[in-house]
Parts: sequence; structure tokens; C-alpha cells
Amino acid sequence: MWIIKWILIAVAILLILLFAFENQNQQTYIKFVKWQSIDLPLYIFLYISFGLGMLFWLLISIFKILKFKGKILSLTRANNKLREELNRLRNADIEEEIEPSELEEDQEATEIEDV
Repeated sequence: MWIIKWILIAVAILLILLFAFENQNQQTYIKFVKWQSIDLPLYIFLYISFGLGMLFWLLISIFKILKFKGKILSLTRANNKLREELNRLRNADIEEEIEPSELEEDQEATEIEDV
């Protein structure tokens, strides 16, 4: 599998170099508001814009990953609290038992309400 990876990387590098050599004669400049760059080959501006795009994508991804890690941490804490409460309730003794007279009173109350 690593051989395929290296072959794909080599092909990509060759394509990038081919693109750069083919566009070496095309000179251009960038004008932004009142600033203007010097004349440089087109491929340099394309590589710079690609690099800036990748950097922007990296920063956005870092913020999203940190947001997701924070959410996972808060959900883990809530899960641990619920697990502790569940274990506490499982291990708790039953302190009161329902008396048979209380059950009869509840049944009588429901019968009266039904009528």
C-alpha cells in the first residue's frame, strides 16, 4: 500500500513541475487597492494562493476539532455524573416498604374517580 502512496506522490510532483515549466513564460502581477506586486510567473501566484487556502483550511479545521473535543469532554463529564448517580441508586437500600393498607386506599381513590 505504501508503494501506491509514493507513486501517487511522485506523479503529483511531476504534474506540478510540468505545470510550472509550461507556465514559466506567462508573467502577471496582482493589484490590490493601491498596492501592486512585481511581475512574476503565473505559477508562483497560483502556488501562493493554494498555500494560503491550505493554511486557512488548517486554521478552520483546528477550531472545529477544538470545539468537538470540548463537546466530547462536556458529554463525558455528564455521562460520568449520570453513571455515578445510577450506581448510587443501584446500591441504595430500600428504606420504606409500601403497606398493604396504602395500596387499598389508592385503589379506592381510583374507583371513586372512575365513578
